[in-house]
Amino acid sequence: ADIKTLPDRYLLIATSGGLNQQRTGIIDAVVAAYILNATLVIPRLDQQSYWKDTSCFAEIFDVNWFISYLSRDVEIIKELPPKGGKAWIPRTIRVPRKCDPTCYETRVLPVLNRTQAVELTKFDYRLSNRLDTELQKLRCRVNYHALRFTDPILKMGKLLVERMKMKAKHFIALHLRFEPDMLAFSGCYYGGGDKERAELGAIRKRWKTLHASNPEKVRRNGKCPLTPEEVGLMLRALGFGSDVHVYVASGDVYGGEESLAPLKGLFPNFHSKQTIATKEELAQFSSFSGRMAALDYIVCDETDVFVANNNGNMARMLAGRRRYFGHKPTIRPNAKKLYKLFLDRNNMTWEEFSSRVRTYQIGFMGEPNEMKPGKGEFHENPDSCLCQAKGIETIEEKNRKDAVEMSDEYQSIEDPDWIDVDYLHKIEEFMSD
Repeated sequence: ADIKTLPDRYLLIATSGGLNQQRTGIIDAVVAAYILNATLVIPRLDQQSYWKDTSCFAEIFDVNWFISYLSRDVEIIKELPPKGGKAWIPRTIRVPRKCDPTCYETRVLPVLNRTQAVELTKFDYRLSNRLDTELQKLRCRVNYHALRFTDPILKMGKLLVERMKMKAKHFIALHLRFEPDMLAFSGCYYGGGDKERAELGAIRKRWKTLHASNPEKVRRNGKCPLTPEEVGLMLRALGFGSDVHVYVASGDVYGGEESLAPLKGLFPNFHSKQTIATKEELAQFSSFSGRMAALDYIVCDETDVFVANNNGNMARMLAGRRRYFGHKPTIRPNAKKLYKLFLDRNNMTWEEFSSRVRTYQIGFMGEPNEMKPGKGEFHENPDSCLCQAKGIETIEEKNRKDAVEMSDEYQSIEDPDWIDVDYLHKIEEFMSD
């Protein structure tokens, strides 16, 4: 890096969104600095978003490890040095989404050469999904090796995992993603009348560029998170019994205990950070949404089966990580097909409902070769960093169109080609233990 990095060329990054959205920005910041032959200043975390987390980079990630691990790739410093004895104010610009290396060289490099210090703002998904293999591998080095949580977060996360494993040899982690901000952003409606419309509508106004919502169309197209009850019914239909222990990763669930009651009824062994750790143990994290999300990230990564209720940033990040490190399944609801099934579930037997859930979930059960190389968003499918099997046949065309399409903040992905595999063998192994 010291040979490749040009002098007096500094790149600063202002990330955007919650913890995992910011993580995408940090990963791509390193690659952008590499492309521009620039010294990277430790990225600035978003402290103005919906979650109002005041944490800085070094309070969530091990900053010294980050710098040292990447020292052969990119020069990284903790802060911009003064210029002529005075504070240096960098030039602020924003690059388009999915900007490729040529885009950085034509849009950012001329400004960087002229001003010597540039800050890229709202930096999430501002780098192309498809890059040369070596740049993709750099992404993997950043994501899976250089970005390590601080020791207090790692220690607390490990304690949560240990306590879950004391309760059950195997457990499910569920990213419920049924918080008010998610529901507001999606434009979905869950039957709460004028009260729900007013509450979620007020939150929705913070995204000034969102189009008018058509809740029925959004849900029909599979873009709404399932309700906690629907998630529970899906899991029971897939074969998980009422005795299974479930760790729920979530912020404040919309509707509170009333929304959670049906899920708890289906899975009485219901756990969260707050139920398996004391207030005193969580005190240093509880006022910071990013640090609390980091704890959930650790538990969800360590679980036997991870269930993601939407295809947002945490779901994709963890799915990719679980593929990269030896593979563990990540289940996603086929929300587009399940929506109609849930509407009609009272008109069929449980056996028929369960059978149809299992059929609809083919291709959504997180099998190792479920997604073809090069398909999907790279953080979810880091194929350039993985060995690939050849000769895998895809299932029928109708299941190829069921990948969840996310809107701008939750980054759209291409429709994956799913493969037909024995998608229940992980569950059967789980249940037999």
